[in-house]
Amino acid sequence: MKKRLGSSRKYGAYLYLLPAALIMLIMLGYPIIYNLIISFFNWNLRDPVRTFNGITNYIRVLTDHRFPLIVTNTIVWTVLGVALQMTIGIGLALFVDSMRRGRKYMRTIALVPWLIPGVVTALMWRFMFAADVGIINSILRSIGLIDNNILFLADPSVSMMSVIFVNLWRATPFWFLMITAALQSKPIDQIEAATIEGARYPSLLRHVLLPHLSPVIATTGVLTTIWTLNYFDLIWVMTRGGPLDSTSTLPIYTFRLAFEFNDFGRSAALAVVSLILVSIMCIPYIVKIFSRMREEGNL
Repeated sequence: MKKRLGSSRKYGAYLYLLPAALIMLIMLGYPIIYNLIISFFNWNLRDPVRTFNGITNYIRVLTDHRFPLIVTNTIVWTVLGVALQMTIGIGLALFVDSMRRGRKYMRTIALVPWLIPGVVTALMWRFMFAADVGIINSILRSIGLIDNNILFLADPSVSMMSVIFVNLWRATPFWFLMITAALQSKPIDQIEAATIEGARYPSLLRHVLLPHLSPVIATTGVLTTIWTLNYFDLIWVMTRGGPLDSTSTLPIYTFRLAFEFNDFGRSAALAVVSLILVSIMCIPYIVKIFSRMREEGNL
């Protein structure tokens, strides 16, 4: 009887979620299905007639000479960006949490970059990175680190690292916010017991704090991976994917195929490829989340 009552309550909770799930399915499912359909058509604004061409768009996308470079750029942009955001965000949150004074003010200051709109951030840093009047080159010259101006956004060898740095400056506060929130419920009893027995901070971090933070790290990792991989406005405003496609990622090239080359069919095919890549990159995080839920008995 108790088992039947517990199962009915469980399924009752799912019924409450059903309306929201249906709305999300309609809002997300329709665009994805429509995009998948037009990816099998030759749709070019120069020719109003849409003709079915099967997987030709996918073949053209995968055999495009730019495709290997764009996929490499996307992986570097996403993996390196998320790894740096996670490392610095967790480190900053742990440092601020250990402060005895000024903790509240540090939390407020650390969140400021995340509150600035993406386009404003891109315009601000593009001006600061300017080779002739940018303040970054002026500071580096004044302290003697460089003799000639660095072309941060015009040199293919440094342009990707420049936009990754700007995204790091803007997105790390989200990691800081999530980890700081998780630290509010850290296991004080375990920490005090381990401290009494002589455990040092690295041991506490490895065996107490990080296991406690792992669900939040996994969830935040999924969100930031999806956001970073699909990020468009910062790169577009700063470099437009250049120079020489050195900062062109899948979202940037998808946009260019549609609105510069007027090839909506090939753009839709590239969007499907991007969706598959996002799904593959998020699999480790999702597996971690579900394994944690099974351990806690929520599945």
